[in-house]
Amino acid sequence: MKLRWTQALMREVAQEERAGLGLGPKDPLDPYVLAEEHGIGVYTLEDLQKFEMTAVALQHFTVSSSSVWSAALVPLGTARVIVENESHILVRRRSNIAHELGHHLLEHSFDGVILGEDHKRQFNPEQEKQATFMAGELLVPLAAAQRMAYDGWDNARVAAAYVVSEQFAQMQMKGPRVRAQRAAQKYGFSSSTGRARP
Repeated sequence: MKLRWTQALMREVAQEERAGLGLGPKDPLDPYVLAEEHGIGVYTLEDLQKFEMTAVALQHFTVSSSSVWSAALVPLGTARVIVENESHILVRRRSNIAHELGHHLLEHSFDGVILGEDHKRQFNPEQEKQATFMAGELLVPLAAAQRMAYDGWDNARVAAAYVVSEQFAQMQMKGPRVRAQRAAQKYGFSSSTGRARP
């Protein structure tokens, strides 16, 4: 019977992975370290030149059309490797690696790899949503997002603390901020300070 991945179950897996690295909710996770823990090598496109990737292809993906492809989880027999586009900024690379690790941790199956501009042909939309959710929980876990929402952290502060983009921070903080605002209205405290209003 195929396991049904609920958000609660995915969150539990992410928490276990973070705890396995000795991290609490307030600690930033290095996805490259997590990949290493799982025996997954991470290679840049330039690294692939050793394996006969052409200079033309490298130029295409890293310069002329660098936005069309980010990263992929690639099967090599029973092993897995991640190939990433090193032309992207660090925060995007970190979220790309976390996304691909999400596919690995959720044991998403695939028959082959297509290095296209997205994963739509490689994984179904539901698996893509799951991997995105896992990346969020690995990099900015809910427990931390809730505390930061109650404390009034803006996206820039969250992004700096967890080494993610402000857009990624917004994605993770949206729900917790709504809950913090509702609690503030219901119980009469400031969501920016966590203290009761005078």
